[in-house]
Amino acid sequence: MSALLLADSAVVPPPRLENIAIIVNASRTAELDVDAIAQIYLKKRRFWQDGTPILPVNRNADADTRERFDQLVFGGSERWLTEYWNRAYFSGVLPPATLASDEAVRRFVESEPRAIGYVRAVSVDDSVRVVLILDARTP
Repeated sequence: MSALLLADSAVVPPPRLENIAIIVNASRTAELDVDAIAQIYLKKRRFWQDGTPILPVNRNADADTRERFDQLVFGGSERWLTEYWNRAYFSGVLPPATLASDEAVRRFVESEPRAIGYVRAVSVDDSVRVVLILDARTP
């Protein structure tokens, strides 16, 4: 009987990784690539083309969406990011604010013209503009 259970479990496909949508306020026309997203989330790029400050928002640290975003944008090195923010903190640079859900991120970005965020692609609606979809093939 246990051999049958093992055989059945061997054919279970791995979990499907969800695409991540980088979203901005619907009024924004900026075009962004992965490198620009990384610069924004490391707070090395701080202003939109019109001179207004960029307000990046993260998902909470334990969210699968955050882990997937970090993997696709920064190569997934949580230790590297922690060290980066520890050094930046002593220079007076704070990491992006965090929000607890995709819905909270989407609503914030919808209401704040300076904001940029990320959510699972299935969470996007027409209240925000998608500037980039991150998936396993994203360079």
